[in-house]
Amino acid sequence: MRRWLAIAALAQLVGACAATDPDRLVFGVAGDRPAGTSGAEADTEMRRFLDWKLNQICTLGYDTVKVDTQPAEENLQIVAEDVRCKGYDVNFLPDF
Repeated sequence: MRRWLAIAALAQLVGACAATDPDRLVFGVAGDRPAGTSGAEADTEMRRFLDWKLNQICTLGYDTVKVDTQPAEENLQIVAEDVRCKGYDVNFLPDF
């Protein structure tokens, strides 16, 4: 039993120290809107929509990498945002 506890603690330590490539952690969300609506009100509405989608995925917030607008069919345009979720720390000891 003591061995399993030591193995589990070592596995958690190795998992916490593993480095990841930050470029692999970037993903995107997108939404569409009518073409030609790039005013402040339309941008705010699209920002609110994309933020709603991202808050369902990134629980601790996110950092925007890139925002891009592309033309689409049927007089629409696609607004895509690439983001990286903010990291979290596992802390087993309480703050004193």
